[in-house]
Amino acid sequence: MKKIITTFFFVLITVQINCIEWNLTHQITSITTLYNDLNKLASELNYKPELTVDIYRLDDNLLDTELSYDLNMSYNNTNNNDFKITGKLYRGWLRYSNSQTEFRVGLQKINFGPAQILRSLQWFDTIDPHDPTKTTEGVKAFIGRYYFLNNANIWLWGIWGDREETSIDRFFYEEDNLEFGGRIQYPFQYCDAGFSIHHSPTDLLSFETETKYGIDLRWDMALDFWIESCLNVYNNSKDNNYSRLFTVGADYTFGIGNGIYCLFEHQYFSEMLEELWKPIDKSVASSLLISYPLGMFDSVSSILSYSWQSELSNLFISYNRNYDYLSIYLNLFWNSDQNGHHNYNSNKDSKSIQLILETKF
Repeated sequence: MKKIITTFFFVLITVQINCIEWNLTHQITSITTLYNDLNKLASELNYKPELTVDIYRLDDNLLDTELSYDLNMSYNNTNNNDFKITGKLYRGWLRYSNSQTEFRVGLQKINFGPAQILRSLQWFDTIDPHDPTKTTEGVKAFIGRYYFLNNANIWLWGIWGDREETSIDRFFYEEDNLEFGGRIQYPFQYCDAGFSIHHSPTDLLSFETETKYGIDLRWDMALDFWIESCLNVYNNSKDNNYSRLFTVGADYTFGIGNGIYCLFEHQYFSEMLEELWKPIDKSVASSLLISYPLGMFDSVSSILSYSWQSELSNLFISYNRNYDYLSIYLNLFWNSDQNGHHNYNSNKDSKSIQLILETKF
């Protein structure tokens, strides 16, 4: 990563200053959470400066870069009044693009798929549907995209292994190894379809490689409807094991008052040993999101999640008010004490209240 940053700055220096257009933005987020258990209090202050630079532009050809740093100060009162200051690179990439092609290398976000809560294709990000800031770790990758005139597109990527768990399933990076994959998206008359594949070495003792196959479909009609499915194949020289995720979802806005938006997703998870159609373990979860705008600046939303096998539920309620440069979120978590599903988002403490203040300028 140090080599990537050095390359960025070298490119910036060697290009004439009058050819460069740049923009510096700032994001400051304060998060304070009070937990019911043991009256635990956790607080953090996060600062993310983001620098975007157009290095070179000619007709529809653009060379640009983005650098963002994550500086975080945190405090909690349960571990000897622990206070920490940490910092790391949040985003750092260089991109060439034109009207139909894009190549990007560096620390970046990669995500896709239509599901919002129970995401079967959450391969490379850790976005939490309860987090309004949508913060997620980046991956060190090279990605190329080509866009056809009919809006179909092809993605190819290579990811440098970092030995970090970056998704909700058994995906592990093997340190200092190259992982690779790709994706095809095609717009049919009534449906947008995507097929994705990713191959990686694994640090699981019993398997040498993991290959993911993903399919997603979305229909945009009076009732929007989508499907996400992922098959994971764990392979060694003798046999294969499998796991499968399947999500179906729909959303609709009811014309009541200012409009009540509802989103429902249902996910099935199963694991198989050597026979693909004979699961040895399975679980099912459902999530319902409801949001309602109270006015131009205020809104309320709620997410109710339920695990059918363990009969555990999570309730999340959020109030949001927006000003020109300030967003306020008041969140309430009311969760079961255990996590009963593979992709069942749950706060570790059963009950908590959270205040988030976010400003961007």
